[in-house]
Amino acid sequence: MAAPHEDPTAAPHEDPTAAFADVAALLDLDDAQFDTLKVLGRALHVNEADLTQTLEAILRSATSVIRCADHAGVNLLVRDRLEPQATLGSAPPRLDALQQRTGVGPCFDASREQCVITVADMACESRWPEFASTAVELEVHSMLCVPLWIDDRRLGSVSLYSATTRAFDAAAVQLADLYATHAAVALADAQRTDQLRRAMASRDVIGQAKGVLMERHRITGDEAFEMLKQASRRANRKLVDVAEILAATGELPQPSD
Repeated sequence: MAAPHEDPTAAPHEDPTAAFADVAALLDLDDAQFDTLKVLGRALHVNEADLTQTLEAILRSATSVIRCADHAGVNLLVRDRLEPQATLGSAPPRLDALQQRTGVGPCFDASREQCVITVADMACESRWPEFASTAVELEVHSMLCVPLWIDDRRLGSVSLYSATTRAFDAAAVQLADLYATHAAVALADAQRTDQLRRAMASRDVIGQAKGVLMERHRITGDEAFEMLKQASRRANRKLVDVAEILAATGELPQPSD
């Protein structure tokens, strides 16, 4: 079969990294950093990307693109609550846990206020005393937190940690901001894909549960769905949870006490 004629008026396929050369020149990146940034741009613009894989790609690239960073972490807003999602290194999990317990810290401020937070010297930091003293104990002496957002929607923040003081200069902040822009786009795409997959999975399991009830009670699909809703209310559980229990055990859950 002959190949279809290309429309000469059609816009060419754009490389998501095409503009990186100008950025690299402005930020004075070396070839290795430039190549890593291009790889990041392409890796994070994959259709139907998995959320976990996207987070892993962000972390793998973080300390390669921003070399003054020794560790990295991503916190995302989940139902208006900031939750740690992925970390690289031993210090971020402990510092994330501390912020979760106290409700304050640089990651929280960057996410809530949508601003870049820099800490030049943790030993002199007064905004979050407990966080700063714990960071010093963990040999984190400077830090950079960059917000993740897209279309005025707050997603969270990416945090970079260094074992040296004053590690993040103006060029590092600019580079991290660019990095976070691509990460935010990728995360938003991955979150949409993840939500769609979960919605499809929920629909499938509800369909299976309806089939069990239709066959068992010789009822219609609408009647089976009504039975599931009633069981959901009685058990005080989500409809999809009730459907999963029925599909797995063949029995509806008992009413909650």
